[in-house]
Amino acid sequence: MSGTGDVEEFAELLRELKGRTNRSYAALAARSGVSGSALHRYCSGTSVPGDYDVIARFGKVCGAGGEELLELHRRWVLADAERKRDVSRAPAAVSAARTGAVASAVPAVPAVPAVSRGETGAVPDAETGVGVLPEPEPEPEPESLAPAPEPASAPPPWRRRPLVAVLALAVFTAGVAVALFIGKALMSSDGSDGSSDDRLLLSSRCPVVVSMGQSDACVHELQSLLARAGGELDIDGAFGPATQMRVVVFQLRTGLTANGSVDERTKRALYENDGKPLDTWTPERVTRRIREVFTEDPDRAVGIADCASYLDPLYTLPNANATRNWGVFQLYDGTLRKLGGTREQALDPDWNIRAAHRLWALTQDFSAWKACDRAYRAGSKEGKGAKETKGAKETRGAKGTKGS
Repeated sequence: MSGTGDVEEFAELLRELKGRTNRSYAALAARSGVSGSALHRYCSGTSVPGDYDVIARFGKVCGAGGEELLELHRRWVLADAERKRDVSRAPAAVSAARTGAVASAVPAVPAVPAVSRGETGAVPDAETGVGVLPEPEPEPEPESLAPAPEPASAPPPWRRRPLVAVLALAVFTAGVAVALFIGKALMSSDGSDGSSDDRLLLSSRCPVVVSMGQSDACVHELQSLLARAGGELDIDGAFGPATQMRVVVFQLRTGLTANGSVDERTKRALYENDGKPLDTWTPERVTRRIREVFTEDPDRAVGIADCASYLDPLYTLPNANATRNWGVFQLYDGTLRKLGGTREQALDPDWNIRAAHRLWALTQDFSAWKACDRAYRAGSKEGKGAKETKGAKETRGAKGTKGS
């Protein structure tokens, strides 16, 4: 994969974040839950991870703020899309190369006028598969010298007029039908012209589908409607990862396809909604509940949840295989099936926390969240080391004072 375009922009931001830390790839990789060689490939633009979770942890380790993490996610989405395009083009390139090799093996033949297979009677050769002309047959002797019959003359104009009239009538009828259909499509549900609809998202001023990467008044309207539905997000007119997360949850909780793109059904549901489907717990309440459930190791459990979701019960992340991770402890779709739960249940913070404790109880450790657990332990060691260093300095200072 060449480091150009969206992939290079993604790698550039990774290098910028790494440059702040003055740490080696190995040290950052240990705290991010990825190998040092893989992290180096990401930063050099030769590879793109299929899972954003790894990049999110790397950003946090490098001290990225909320806005930077959103920008990091945006660039990862674009870079991952470029990676997928490269993968899809690879088979076609291989096929073209093979075709070229076969063509070069066939000896050149003199140029001939383009004719159809039916005209030449060419058949494929049994070994090469290339069309071969059969041996020409001798022309038959003419049976008679009788003159060929004259071609039938075209029908007189008066016979063609009815047909022309019928065709003209058909074209006119089709045009009227298309005009009526377009006129109906431009009318909103209340019978008004789409351009004059006071509901901006449903007007002609907004695209049919509002999606990731868009930045305009339509996104500002979308974010305002999500906030009205109880969502916590910045209303800045930029469709980024945080907006997409809220869209996905709104779609899931209103019975729509949860794909994060705002189509007409989602737009209408947002305008017609009069409840709070995006209302949820605060991070403080989430923290209290985690401590109540994980009595065995509450600090560690809170740290892992903070690493996984920022303690946001509606946090969702897409995976490369079209699945998602859900809620406080980022439960994967496959894990939900094993626990007998659903996506809707995973967005309930109490259910999510208790389900995470069930996973913990299977092994009596946090191996289900290996990356976040490594990051938590690495952070704990750093904090402990800093405290010990500070204590040693204070002790030495006290001894020096006593001796003086």
